[in-house]
Amino acid sequence: MRVAGYIRVSTDKDGQKESPENQKQLILDFITENHFDLYDLYIDVKTGTTDNREGLKRLIQDAKNKEFDVIVAKELSRLGRNVELLFQLRRIAETKGVRLVTLDGKVDTQDVNKQAMFGLYAWIYEQESQGISDRIKSVFNSKYKSGKFIGSIPPYGYELKDKKLIVRDDYTVDIVHDIFNKYLEGWGHDKIARYLSKNDIPTPSQVIGKSNAGLYWQGSTVKKILQNPHYVGDLVQGRETTMNVTNKTRKRNDSADWVTIPNTHKPIISREVFEQVQSLLEEKAKRGRGGTRKKKHLFTNIAYCSDCGNGMWYRANRKGYICGTYAKHGNKACTNHVIKEQLLKKIILDDLKRMADDLEHPNLESKIEKKVKATAKQNESRLQSIEKQFQKQNELKRNALQKFISEDISKQDYDYFVSTVQEKLQQLEIEKAEIKKAIDRKKAAIKISAILEQLKAFLNFNTLTTEMLLRFVEKIEVTESKDVKIYYKFAQVEGL
Repeated sequence: MRVAGYIRVSTDKDGQKESPENQKQLILDFITENHFDLYDLYIDVKTGTTDNREGLKRLIQDAKNKEFDVIVAKELSRLGRNVELLFQLRRIAETKGVRLVTLDGKVDTQDVNKQAMFGLYAWIYEQESQGISDRIKSVFNSKYKSGKFIGSIPPYGYELKDKKLIVRDDYTVDIVHDIFNKYLEGWGHDKIARYLSKNDIPTPSQVIGKSNAGLYWQGSTVKKILQNPHYVGDLVQGRETTMNVTNKTRKRNDSADWVTIPNTHKPIISREVFEQVQSLLEEKAKRGRGGTRKKKHLFTNIAYCSDCGNGMWYRANRKGYICGTYAKHGNKACTNHVIKEQLLKKIILDDLKRMADDLEHPNLESKIEKKVKATAKQNESRLQSIEKQFQKQNELKRNALQKFISEDISKQDYDYFVSTVQEKLQQLEIEKAEIKKAIDRKKAAIKISAILEQLKAFLNFNTLTTEMLLRFVEKIEVTESKDVKIYYKFAQVEGL
């Protein structure tokens, strides 16, 4: 976390307790105790009733640019004695996701009980409203944990009885199944919406009798249904909340803060199908493929050069793909690795057919499961090693801060050292995420029967589609001699 420390005195005649040096030390102690990083110190020698302060102006501009994560001051009066100015600063901090903390313990914008400590007049009314709001939220959280559905509108396909979700005894359940199945078959949100509208299927708003219900299905409605975890039988609430009592903007809570009660009602969709849909949604989002966006070429972000590792670029004049590095920098950087799109389609489709035959071998699932377990220990060991490296890098940052506080190193040297350590931490985060992703996919690799069923369904069309690639293929490598190596999502175990 990057910390901006704000220091202000009214004149240069303030006593030691209000001196810039004293405020600076308190801020540096806070950073040290919380294992944060110092971004910069902003210092003013001017009255707090005005916003015409160079340090404050720079602080506000850097907050707008999200240069740091936390603003720290000794007390609120150091930031200002102007109610309007303080609320302006708080709005900027909230909008940019910057935490505002005072070291006297009275203000912390991440603590709902302290959000009202901005200005005398605002404090009186906001404290009362915030307290009521907190109590209401507390009541809602209790009801969430009791397994009761809080709200008047149940998900499409369900109805409410005594605050419990009950599967409807009508066509809406089949429509939910249809939406999930068609999405796995390769239909986009908008295409599914057009299909439902064309067949005169009532929209969710029409089903519940909304007076202003639209006549047609929207792609966004279809996407919400696909993302709704209630369909697997779990009650998931608290996914959104208002910013606070004075800012009614709704924000999406972190998934860790959701209240999830498993198996509270009858599912409409199996967990396996739901997880496959979430994975496909994520893959399409990474590729930038929305319902109405321009479609990319088939192998974009899937085909890579086997030598330099960069992506293959489509070229219409070649009716195929060439190495992206070669396209950008020429022969000095890499060779063209050119391959026709039709040839690549045939290679992949033929290999998928061969894979489908291989997957029908008896006892394959049990063999793969053994290999998955054999590699699990190795992955766990790598994760433990990464955690130790995290601790070491954070300790190096803490030591650098102490050297800066002791004036053994300059601010420039401190900034350079912290940025170097931060790059290493980011690399470790990426490596950690990749290992966890590999673990999840190895676990999924044993579900061969389900994979085979879906693969055969796709192969019945005898045409390679984007959805087939996203569902089954991790990446493709192309050599200069046009040899193709395919990495399957369900073939993460050696020998499959």
